[in-house]
Amino acid sequence: MKAKYTLIFLYLFIFPSMNSIAVSLLSPVNASIAYPRLSIPNDGVSNYNITQSVTYEVVINFTLTHKSGTGDFFFKFAKLNNRMPNSPLTQYCPPYQESELKYSKISGNILTQTIIGDNDEFNNTYDSFNASLSIDESVKFDQTYEITLNAISFQDIDDAEIGTYNTSDEIFELYCNDPEPYYERDDSSLISRSDSIVSIGDNPIEKAEKIYNWVSNYLTYNEDMPSQEIGALAAYNQQQGDCSEFSSLMVTLLRIQGIPARKVTGFLISNDPSTRPKAGNSWTFSVNQLDTNILGHAWVEYYVPDVGWIACDPTWHQSANYFNRIDFLRFNLNVGANIFFPPLGIVSEFVNPIFGYMQGDTFDYDYNVKITVVESNLTPEDSFPIFVVIFIVTGLGVILLAIIILLRRGSKKGIVSY
Repeated sequence: MKAKYTLIFLYLFIFPSMNSIAVSLLSPVNASIAYPRLSIPNDGVSNYNITQSVTYEVVINFTLTHKSGTGDFFFKFAKLNNRMPNSPLTQYCPPYQESELKYSKISGNILTQTIIGDNDEFNNTYDSFNASLSIDESVKFDQTYEITLNAISFQDIDDAEIGTYNTSDEIFELYCNDPEPYYERDDSSLISRSDSIVSIGDNPIEKAEKIYNWVSNYLTYNEDMPSQEIGALAAYNQQQGDCSEFSSLMVTLLRIQGIPARKVTGFLISNDPSTRPKAGNSWTFSVNQLDTNILGHAWVEYYVPDVGWIACDPTWHQSANYFNRIDFLRFNLNVGANIFFPPLGIVSEFVNPIFGYMQGDTFDYDYNVKITVVESNLTPEDSFPIFVVIFIVTGLGVILLAIIILLRRGSKKGIVSY
């Protein structure tokens, strides 16, 4: 009888515990949207899945105080653009970044301003204004965004789903046809190398994957690279670089194959791909004339007709597979070649803030970004590895079975015949 009650206890306690453990481990964190969300072909964009997303509040505060000189300044700030299929600024772009400007204010002696924004040839958008400051007078620029970053992946694209390139359209003019500084597509050594990586019968995605893998394995990451951009050819010759060089080399090798490609720049909340933001998490970053802790980053997008701009990160491939996928840890600022940081006059993978000034002026400035997670929608597999759940549940089942067998053997030994 004692053995019987023991079995009943085990049944009532262990089985519900196993079930609750499995359910809790498999349940998504803060998930309110069903994932994956499959793409609906529109605006020349298709074949992508949104696997998870995180919504952030991004608060930007910039202050500059004039110390000496004329005090005439020109300010130019890259906007955190809405990057969506139906956006006129981001044609053929999947919904990498859903952005809404909630608040924007300039204070100080402002002469002219264009707070709505102006665009460059790549449709990057900037807020720009002029200011004339007396000694110890300041200008302030404050903005608040709500931004949803979608983790997007492209998988299993058939040849029949890939359209035909139009080599005379604007995409080729901007991102493929001509050599330019840092993207030396006419260099014979780079042409030879690009041709050796791919095969004649490869479609654009197959070529991109081979080039992506080759760049990730060929270059050695060097976090001590100079701030000045060195470009694809120098990275190829030196066999090293940071994220900017990884991206420049991949872009150039793709362009040699007739595949439009571009560098994307912005900043990260973390350089650890395993980071899983939760509602309420926050990060604070700053730039001043002495120091910065902002995690500037660069990655790649290449264009496939009828599919759209496909994101890759050849630098992070050394930690995880980032071919034809991107995560929710990076804020998009700029695409294309206009990536610089005046007044130093250098090309940089981080563009915010930008401001020009009269020679001889001195000033103090602070640029601060606070990022807070508003909502986090993580898929179950990002909350806990499924193989671990299976292992735990299977192990508990084996233990329970062993206990039952031992109890049954014990009860048989306790039987006495008269």
